[in-house]
Amino acid sequence: MNKYQNILVKGLLLSLLITSFMACSKKDEETEEPNDYCYIDDITLGTLTRYEYSTNEASETETTTITYSGAYYPIAINQLTGTITNTTPLLQNTDRTIVPLTIEGEGNAYYRKQSEEDGWMEFTDGDVLDFTEPIVFRIVATNGGSSRDYTMSLTVRDNNPEAYTWEQMMPKEGVANPMEGRAQRKAVARHDGLAIVSTDANGNIFLTTAASTQNPTWTDAACTGASGADVTSLQSYNGKLWMSTTTGTLLQSEDGRAWSSVEQSQVQSVKLLAASEKALYALVNGSDICSTTDGTTWDIINLDGEESLFPTDDFASVAFTKAKGTSRVLLVGQASSASAVWNLIVDDDEPWAYYANPSGYALPWSSIQGKSLVSYSSTMKQINGEETPRIIAIGKSATTYYSTDQGYTWHEYTYLTLNDSQRPADNEYIAATAAGEYIWFFTGNRIWRARVNNYGE
Repeated sequence: MNKYQNILVKGLLLSLLITSFMACSKKDEETEEPNDYCYIDDITLGTLTRYEYSTNEASETETTTITYSGAYYPIAINQLTGTITNTTPLLQNTDRTIVPLTIEGEGNAYYRKQSEEDGWMEFTDGDVLDFTEPIVFRIVATNGGSSRDYTMSLTVRDNNPEAYTWEQMMPKEGVANPMEGRAQRKAVARHDGLAIVSTDANGNIFLTTAASTQNPTWTDAACTGASGADVTSLQSYNGKLWMSTTTGTLLQSEDGRAWSSVEQSQVQSVKLLAASEKALYALVNGSDICSTTDGTTWDIINLDGEESLFPTDDFASVAFTKAKGTSRVLLVGQASSASAVWNLIVDDDEPWAYYANPSGYALPWSSIQGKSLVSYSSTMKQINGEETPRIIAIGKSATTYYSTDQGYTWHEYTYLTLNDSQRPADNEYIAATAAGEYIWFFTGNRIWRARVNNYGE
């Protein structure tokens, strides 16, 4: 039905539209399948228009017109009920009065507003329709023997898809707060939930978990065998949790509570740096950047860049997978009085690559103390059609930064700003991770989660 040809004369068309209401054959009704001669198989939206509003210095409202592709917003067609709608709401402030679309199927198409029973008009691919109210499409078989009606409506978001909704998870009245009095902490996603390792004022180490990120119930227990662990080195790999101690011992745990040391061969010290789905990465013997798949045998990874610029003290790391399946590890930190970004392609036998940030787009690492790197799906994935992870740098400052090109360039993330209640005090620690649809923040004795509106209904 990409090419609709009106083969009926006006009088015959009018008669058919009046008498054929959903007159697909009885066989069609019995089999619950669309009639072979009159049905809609697919609808694609064209270029859509939305508006952004801002206030200028004179307190006047200014409107910016933005266009985007509607092709990335799938249309669901229920052949049983004859209802059609978009599966994902259109962007906030989309103009529903100017919606172009194309239809695929069989038969000739006509349409009217739901409230105008006699207002039938012939449809041609690319026509711009007004969806401020539902539209009824009538598909008429080319032989004039049957027709079928569909009712189509479009939903539009009432919030900005790129903005975030915050929710405080702890403290809550009547619920014990596991973060009360805790110092250093590190959080990772694990088993569809969360695992947080933290210390108390006496240096005791604890594991706090939530089995679900949607409706978390927190459990808290003291760890054994983890004395001297640097909790900020916590990594999740191969179904286990891993940490290194301040003296260079590698620790592992099946459940995060009972820890044991990993015997090493010809290795004096291990300092964990990062983890991917394929390996752990560490500074070994104080000088070599290595990887391991079992925690015992280490392979040196070469550096494509100045060795002195590889940060092993003031850093954070994150693993992520690009839309086309390429797995990477990003390590960012402070080296030689400047931020340093290193990138590793996991599946290739390649060295760690140093990214020399272009002027004006470097991450101001020193200004966001207590850093975490978080990989979070791009909020623009339904606009550009590609789900590119957004790497977010989060620390004690109110400002966060993001990169969508593997850490090469960084920008202020104005949609994700920490207010005073979400930021830690000078004597408090912050940790962040992504789990489920949320970014989780652990600041002082508070637990927050933030979800980009694009994930919501």
